[in-house]
Amino acid sequence: MIVLMVEHPPERNTSEEERFQDDYYSYFESPENAPRYKPAVSFLDDAFEQQSFSLLDLGCGNGALCKYLPERCDYFGVDHSELAIEYCLKVYPNRNFVAKDLSVALPQLVAENKRFDAVVLCGLLFHTTDKETLEKKDDQELIQFCLDKLLTEKGYLVIIVPFAYGDHPSHNLYARAEWLQNSVEEMLETAKAKIVYGNISLLIGLDKKIRQQKTTPDWFVPDSNADYSNKYAGTYMATWTFLAIPSER
Repeated sequence: MIVLMVEHPPERNTSEEERFQDDYYSYFESPENAPRYKPAVSFLDDAFEQQSFSLLDLGCGNGALCKYLPERCDYFGVDHSELAIEYCLKVYPNRNFVAKDLSVALPQLVAENKRFDAVVLCGLLFHTTDKETLEKKDDQELIQFCLDKLLTEKGYLVIIVPFAYGDHPSHNLYARAEWLQNSVEEMLETAKAKIVYGNISLLIGLDKKIRQQKTTPDWFVPDSNADYSNKYAGTYMATWTFLAIPSER
């Protein structure tokens, strides 16, 4: 097993709201970014073939997942950014969105006895590391909460983890992919969940798209051979997709 030095994510140079005012997140909707979403959508499309199914997208951002979902999917997106939700409602008027922090939205969903056939955590994990213990406590709690409180009896927890990498030996695809795989598998094992599907996809050409943006993401480093300052930085991007269900099912 490859062990990477544990470091904190880079500090953000812009606020979340500021990012939705420029083109910071525009690469989410580019064709090169489609492999971020298509594996999970394909699995759900087959699992609920010819059936409607409900899906909760936590931290939905600009709603890019909606581009790939079938019409029969009853979609509900939640994000704390009001600007993001305003954008989503304009672009996807037939889908449902709400602007609320997850600390507010999740208890409300439980109080209303809402459950979903799929709960999606796309790009949401690994943003809440305890600065003292380096423990991903909030991630673990969120995974457990979704499994216990939000899934239907036939539901799936969908974890999509995009990650950056480069050509430097310490930050290559293999090193980054194995670290993330081990981290997610450990959290799911702790939550007494079993993985029923796993996939890794390369987002070929996304780096070229990002270079064309007016505002580049904080994680992006133009030099792929650089010895990045932390494990969240990189030049290229790939995505891990995991679908999990409670172990007793």
